[in-house]
Amino acid sequence: MHISDLHFLVRHGMLWMFALTLAERLGLPLFVTPLLVASGALAAMGKMNPVLLLVATTVACLAGDTALYELGRWKGGNILSKLCRLSFQPDSCVKRSEIELGKHTGLSLLWAKWIPGVAHLALPMAGAAKLSRRRFHLYNGIGSVIWLVVLVASGYLSVYTIDWLGLFVVTARWAIGIALVACIVLIVHSYRKRQKFLQEMRMARITPEEVQGKITAGDAPVIVDLRHPLDFLASPRTLPGALRIASSQIEAHLTELPEGRDIVVYCTCPNEETAVKVTRQLQGLGLGRVRPLAGGLAGWEKLGYPVDHVHREDENLLVLGQKTA
Repeated sequence: MHISDLHFLVRHGMLWMFALTLAERLGLPLFVTPLLVASGALAAMGKMNPVLLLVATTVACLAGDTALYELGRWKGGNILSKLCRLSFQPDSCVKRSEIELGKHTGLSLLWAKWIPGVAHLALPMAGAAKLSRRRFHLYNGIGSVIWLVVLVASGYLSVYTIDWLGLFVVTARWAIGIALVACIVLIVHSYRKRQKFLQEMRMARITPEEVQGKITAGDAPVIVDLRHPLDFLASPRTLPGALRIASSQIEAHLTELPEGRDIVVYCTCPNEETAVKVTRQLQGLGLGRVRPLAGGLAGWEKLGYPVDHVHREDENLLVLGQKTA
């Protein structure tokens, strides 16, 4: 068996694993999982101390997770969109994570690291939803330790059953080539899919200036806030007089949307994805005067237009709405 191909882990292995784990948990697109397994294998071969390995990676993991959680508390939903820009599918990234986390309370942090596309967003989302620091550190700490122990232990134990390093030396070139081809195919496919999506998203939007002009002129449109409860908990504000209707419940509230008036819908997702989809849905149901708001709530507030501040009397209905520490 040769370990020259993993010399960067053997030499200063603890420092490497600490840095790589920290960078990955901060949101950089790194594949640290196979390195954790490889480190476990090296520990079994006596090249690394397994206890120090777990301590170093745990400290790095918790430090990165805490940074994203605090960013979520500070910046709210804005940080979610920025993190999603690192995703291959930024337009559905936030929504997918909201759906996954919306099924559970802070307990979802116990297994969030095992869910692709959710592992990083769960942290700032918990912060934006004002999950208490005590609950966050408890659940995330347990989840992080389990994640790291399972990966490192799998590599450690595999040394006694499978010659992984020998297999790696034989197949390294082929594996790297296949991985590169797979990445290129994924990037090209995602790019084409995104271009098709953006083409579908092209539709006439109404600008914040137009909406404000109608309100000032006494011809205010019916405004609908489509944001997920987690988004609203992070930013408990709406456009003046806006109705709060979840996108999944829009058909159940058709009676609140008159046919003879302009209707403006908005969200906080990239490219107003949810707003555009709901607009098409309402138009298909016979409401022709519906348009998505360009820029959503962020675009409206950026221009300094007034908003309604809403009390969180229904905070108990929001999934992560725990009392702050």
